[in-house]
Amino acid sequence: MTGIRQALRASSVGCALCLGLIVPTALSSTAVAAPVLSPQTQQTIAELDDAGVFRPAEPDDGLGPDWLSTTFPRADGNTIVVVTPGTDDGTLFPRIHGLRAGRQTLIIDYPEALGPLVSGRSGAVLPIFAPGYDASRDVAIDNNLAVMRAFAQQTDGQPFVVYTGYSQGADALGDAAETAVAGGTIDVDRSMVLLISDPRSPWGLKAWADEHPVVGAVFELFGAESNGARDPGATGEDLDVVSVVVVGDPVANFQWKTLRPLSSLLVNGAGFIAIHSGLGEENYGNLIDYTEPPTTMRSRDGNTTYVVYQPKHHPLTLVAMILNDAVGIDPSESNIRRWDAVNNAFYPLVTPTASNAAVPVEDTMSPLVEQATSAARSRVETTPEPQTTEGGRHRLTGVGRHSTDAEPSSDSTEAPADASNTPDASTPDADTGNDTPDSETDTSSDSTESESDAA
Repeated sequence: MTGIRQALRASSVGCALCLGLIVPTALSSTAVAAPVLSPQTQQTIAELDDAGVFRPAEPDDGLGPDWLSTTFPRADGNTIVVVTPGTDDGTLFPRIHGLRAGRQTLIIDYPEALGPLVSGRSGAVLPIFAPGYDASRDVAIDNNLAVMRAFAQQTDGQPFVVYTGYSQGADALGDAAETAVAGGTIDVDRSMVLLISDPRSPWGLKAWADEHPVVGAVFELFGAESNGARDPGATGEDLDVVSVVVVGDPVANFQWKTLRPLSSLLVNGAGFIAIHSGLGEENYGNLIDYTEPPTTMRSRDGNTTYVVYQPKHHPLTLVAMILNDAVGIDPSESNIRRWDAVNNAFYPLVTPTASNAAVPVEDTMSPLVEQATSAARSRVETTPEPQTTEGGRHRLTGVGRHSTDAEPSSDSTEAPADASNTPDASTPDADTGNDTPDSETDTSSDSTESESDAA
């Protein structure tokens, strides 16, 4: 219950930041063998722990699907996983279960704060006394740099290390990796950086904010700089970087239509609660269970692989399922399909693609497994992709991020969707998995849109 309360609290205040800113597997179930770490590595960990870099990790049974080694076979049982949590991260340990699988797991200690809204682990009595976003993030950057430097300086028995961060933690880890590469203080051959729900992804919150300068002033109220999408070239050609995005998570895949602000807020809020906060059926904690394989893209500069997971359900449908479950109602599959059909018609999501990324990326047809490993070193020269603003986008079903906004009127008469189980004979059953092409002109708007009956 404590984790759920923390997640709910983080959801509410996180929505205030993420959304309110815009208003002024081997599928094995066997345990991984106990990791074998060299004496030098054990000493390095002990020294970092004594310096206060880490905080205790909850015990892990080592059972269940091992998403990490399934996706990246190089990450064997002796791999060390260094985790930077998100803001007030109440769902941390369930979410990283598929990364741990019995491995040595080290949790970066930092405030996890978002003052003046969230105290996190800062120790502040009230959130107004908590560090702002950047001040909190900078502690995580420094601690990650300390870990990278310490492992790189080992003279013997160096481990393979997977550095991973979530949300604010991904923001911090990505910045730390850039600094470490520039300073030569990370062993690029024995390290991998795994950014989960990075707000600086090419389709993320900060990439969107960078296109709306007025939002930067609002970011400053929370002590957060508006520094745009991450430059994949800043981590060089040799360090493997993987950025994981779930479609509909507003932190890494922000949804916005200029003439439909209330609709955009509603959908982003649903995505934050259901996907980002981990309360929904499909989130970052069960990627190995997704029915659709992820799509992958590569950065043209540097060595970053972008992995995009497609949930089966629309964020509004996921929230409807959460609400039904809370009151003890088990909706039928036909009702869930109907909700998806209505919600996709109401607000088609923008799926991350190469053509709507904030930095140059290119599609790749190779499988995800070990795709990132040294890929940049053997990259085949390709013809540069045309720089389009509108073409080539498809949906979850949706229009491109920078839509023409040919959407008449405003949100004035929009009605929220209803999550009732009442059949609607007028609504065809359909899944969100349909990748239906969308015209570049979205004629629907918040004032003329038909009322949805699925939340």
